[in-house]
Amino acid sequence: MSYKFTKKDFKKIAKALGIKEPTPEGNLVRFDVENIVAKRKVSLEVFPELLIGDTTGNLISVYSPIGLMQLHFCTNYITSEELGDVILFSESHNKISSIIISRDAGVTSYMNVDKSLLSRDPFKLSGEVLGCAIQLGLTEHILDEVK
Repeated sequence: MSYKFTKKDFKKIAKALGIKEPTPEGNLVRFDVENIVAKRKVSLEVFPELLIGDTTGNLISVYSPIGLMQLHFCTNYITSEELGDVILFSESHNKISSIIISRDAGVTSYMNVDKSLLSRDPFKLSGEVLGCAIQLGLTEHILDEVK
């Protein structure tokens, strides 16, 4: 089931990203994140309700200098003011996909990750999947709630 974003959610996301206020533009809310030192800028757009195929739900779009990423039917999100990150994720059966936006205008995306990876001992994981397991492991406490 698609998460229902509210104004309170948008304020929470903006605070984690170090942005004063997001910009509402018609049917979407836009967050522009810029890192002046690194000369990097990304834009996060949240369509709280949009017809996607035959189903209405939310749509997350991230625009960066290297391209566009989309997450359809985001099921929840987590913010961390300490880390300056917002993890938006979508789960389906035993898989999870996510887009992570950072206050420093960084973007990370993990797609079709087996959820069992999140509860594994990180010392037994290969380096290639360790970062994914650690970052998405932050969502584990919410995954059980999102049924």
